[in-house]
Amino acid sequence: MNKSVSQLLIDTSIEELSIRSNIEYGKEIFKRGGVKIVLSTNTKVEAWVGGLSGDSKSGGGTRRHVWFYSKKSQFSWHCSGNPKDNDIFCKHCVALAYSLLK
Repeated sequence: MNKSVSQLLIDTSIEELSIRSNIEYGKEIFKRGGVKIVLSTNTKVEAWVGGLSGDSKSGGGTRRHVWFYSKKSQFSWHCSGNPKDNDIFCKHCVALAYSLLK
């Protein structure tokens, strides 16, 4: 049975996926309401994240399209702001993760 995206997030430590600055910036995006989920199923979550005014520390920056996936109980993600084949768990991913774990 495939684990859901939310279950995989519960089982995964955001601190292990991301660097400290992206965690702090992502928390601010989440706190300021910068996450708009447009699709949510057990195996896929799609959202627009960011686009807030201000500097990075306050959650400001460009709006990005973010996807989380569960395939064969493996957690994966993609943010449209990441360079091709270099999907870091950026501030946009962190913000979406916090919105799903709230």
